Amino acid sequence: MGAMGSDSNRDWLTRELRRLENAGLGGPGRATVLEVLGLADLERHHQKMIAWLLDPSQPHQLGERLLTSMLKRAGHGDLPAQALAEAEVLQEVEQPTGTRADIVIRTEACTLVIELKVHAMEGVHQTERLADGYAHEVTPVFVFLTLHGSRPLSKRFHPMTLSQFADDLGASLHGAPHLGSAHGHTARTAARDYLATLQRMNRMSALDDDAARLWLTHGMAMKEAEAASARVLESLTKALPGRLEQVAAQLGAEVVVRQETYAYQSERYPGRPPYPEQAAVLARRDWLSADGRLRAGVGFGYRLRKAGEPQPAIDVFKTELRPFVGVFVPDQAVYATLSPLSGKAWANKWLYLQYAELAPPPGGGNLVERLTEGVLDQLLASWRELSGLIDTAVRD
Repeated sequence: MGAMGSDSNRDWLTRELRRLENAGLGGPGRATVLEVLGLADLERHHQKMIAWLLDPSQPHQLGERLLTSMLKRAGHGDLPAQALAEAEVLQEVEQPTGTRADIVIRTEACTLVIELKVHAMEGVHQTERLADGYAHEVTPVFVFLTLHGSRPLSKRFHPMTLSQFADDLGASLHGAPHLGSAHGHTARTAARDYLATLQRMNRMSALDDDAARLWLTHGMAMKEAEAASARVLESLTKALPGRLEQVAAQLGAEVVVRQETYAYQSERYPGRPPYPEQAAVLARRDWLSADGRLRAGVGFGYRLRKAGEPQPAIDVFKTELRPFVGVFVPDQAVYATLSPLSGKAWANKWLYLQYAELAPPPGGGNLVERLTEGVLDQLLASWRELSGLIDTAVRD
């Protein structure tokens, strides 16, 4: 399999995938407060949060940590912390020259002027006018804080990214003192939520880095691995009926195995054309009709490949292609009896549906055999739980 051929690469990939899975890669959708409110792209709201976080007097109790970090990035790391503790934090400050600074922080040691740009571009000579307007301040420090590291027109401004600010915020939160009040805990939670907003805006989380590194390093091999997975699962579907026959023999002479191909028609999307599925089922003989047709059984179902389709029709990462275990009920009279008890129907064919457990078991051995045994265990658990209900429904 090319890059996946060596044991060392394969073992590394397995470890990386397991680590990412355990860490819990986030799904899509809004997650932080600014995202939920639709404000994550609006500069004014970032300005308010950043000013609040840089203010040592606020209840988040980060003190002067974050302010010190910003000044250090701007080349002023030698300022004493006690000189920053009584900082005055102002927003939307207008100077007589007609300029407006987003954030101005005055301390005993310096005056910090921050021009923030989330998505907007710098205005005409904006940083030059700001630098001139605050040149008279004692030790003026100018920071151009942007999403992607845009360069300011004035060389007196120090460029800084929101990603760097997020790094400093994370470090400040990590080193901050323990909080003793509910008010402080609420403020600290708000600070962490804003950190998450910045990380998501910058796609800078370690999980993103690791996931991207995994794909960029092994992307081609993973395509081959995906195709190999489909072949393994197809082999499972071929091996399962024979194993069901062995299980049926152990359960007694009254238990039989039936296979049935049927057309699946989506109830949620009735306009979609039907496609073929296959069921491999355990049933008691008295669950069959007089002419031998299957009325109900406990089994394994999966989608079949249509003629001419180039790819296998089994994929554990796509909902509509995942194999499943449940009660297969082609007889609509039996279905009508069982369905009120189930609460989970599947196109008037399946009840008590659950996706097949197809996570590779730890250790070595033949993967097809071990996955098949896992599916059999799951199917037999359903058989033990539900065969009595099916007995009753068939008699009714």
